[in-house]
Amino acid sequence: MKSLVDKIINNNLSVNLRNLFNIKPVNLSLRNLNKISISDAFLWRTDTDFNTIFHYTDILSLFYKIQDSFVEIHFYSKKNEKIKIIKFDKLDLSNKLLINSKYLNGICDYGVFYIYHFTNRDLPKDIIISNRCYSGYSKGENLYSYIHGNTLAKYCKIDNNTDESSYKSNIIKKTITKNQIYKVQKLFKDFDKSELFFANPTSGIINFSINEDNYKLSDGCSILIDVSKYETIIIKSNCLFLRPIIFSYKNQFMDVHHG
Repeated sequence: MKSLVDKIINNNLSVNLRNLFNIKPVNLSLRNLNKISISDAFLWRTDTDFNTIFHYTDILSLFYKIQDSFVEIHFYSKKNEKIKIIKFDKLDLSNKLLINSKYLNGICDYGVFYIYHFTNRDLPKDIIISNRCYSGYSKGENLYSYIHGNTLAKYCKIDNNTDESSYKSNIIKKTITKNQIYKVQKLFKDFDKSELFFANPTSGIINFSINEDNYKLSDGCSILIDVSKYETIIIKSNCLFLRPIIFSYKNQFMDVHHG
């Protein structure tokens, strides 16, 4: 009986209703997922003299002693247009990648990238790995400011039997109405400039507002918004975990962190 009740209250229809009416809402779910590699929607920036650096660990080697694993890093534009896919099959325990405009075929803009771990070895059925790696941002060749992974966005099977349709999203849940309220715990008035970066971790449209300004994000898209005019920020959305990355500037200094 308990198992039956659990299935009923956690099926897709029940979760959607719970989220709509804010009755024990489900922010994210890994239910019925196994043998998957999950990636955040990591921000890359090459606009306005920015460089991005990405540090990541060979998780399968570190925790499962698998020496022949490899990773793929998938780059997308802010409009969810695929730029390139890079495979790295000679991994160290700790690795880093410099992402500048030259690396992205001369693109001076921003978007997202995803990292997936693969192996052909047999693994426990219930394994789920997620590389919440560190990405750093430097403007004008200054020191990098680092943040760790921000939002679980996409996943695929670890066994390398993948095609374009095998990369899925919707770990983060959404609802129909903008009933999610998120107040950023920061006072913005003392900075010269501040920006918020959002990436859509779902397969649907996210509607959100920053104070009185309204925005819309399609599947896989991202947006960087100048919020310098605000002292405080309240975000309302139909996504249950729409957490921004924040860039704040003061004189020659820059700080990057998530909400």
